[in-house]
Amino acid sequence: MKIIEPSILLVRPQLPENIGMTARAMHNCGLKKLIIVSPRESWPNKKAFDASANAEIIIKNAKIFDSIRLALSSFSYVIATSVRKRFIQKPHYNNFSSLFSEVPTNQKLAIVFGPESSGLTNKDLMLCDCVFSIPLSKQNQSLNISHSVLLMIFKWYEYFKNNKNIKNNKNNLSTKKEFQIFMDYLYQELHNSGFLYPKEKSHSMFIN
Repeated sequence: MKIIEPSILLVRPQLPENIGMTARAMHNCGLKKLIIVSPRESWPNKKAFDASANAEIIIKNAKIFDSIRLALSSFSYVIATSVRKRFIQKPHYNNFSSLFSEVPTNQKLAIVFGPESSGLTNKDLMLCDCVFSIPLSKQNQSLNISHSVLLMIFKWYEYFKNNKNIKNNKNNLSTKKEFQIFMDYLYQELHNSGFLYPKEKSHSMFIN
């Protein structure tokens, strides 16, 4: 069975050099699809090209979006990466094999990385299906974003290369665009019914 290649999505990246090194890491593992949401520096960026080594083609073909919601609209399964403990109702993994055994292999999939200084917000995580934390020493769990990308996609490559009899366990998943249409409808119904009360807590209530 053919495994659909995941896309790498960088949300609000701050340093163009990190975008370039991410492209280089992707090229090392044979991935091609890079998506960038609201980069801090102007785009296209020479520093990103210079840092990409022989992966300029990935930078040239990168898709740029103004919002993570729009960037993920065509995907059916999304993995968020985070080093911080999140108190949000999402499946949380820190074991690569456990994560990849749950991934649908015949659906469009994205692996999402947050900005260098702060990571993904809870609002970003609402659009994702699960959260993954790379298992590291408790003394220092901070990684450069390109290193995080390299670890994730190398383990992806290793897992699916060595497991020849992968069975897809998820079919007919909705896209994130379809999911958001439903969530917008749900929010309006909850608001109209008076459930999201008091107003100052309505946002956190809806996220939960």
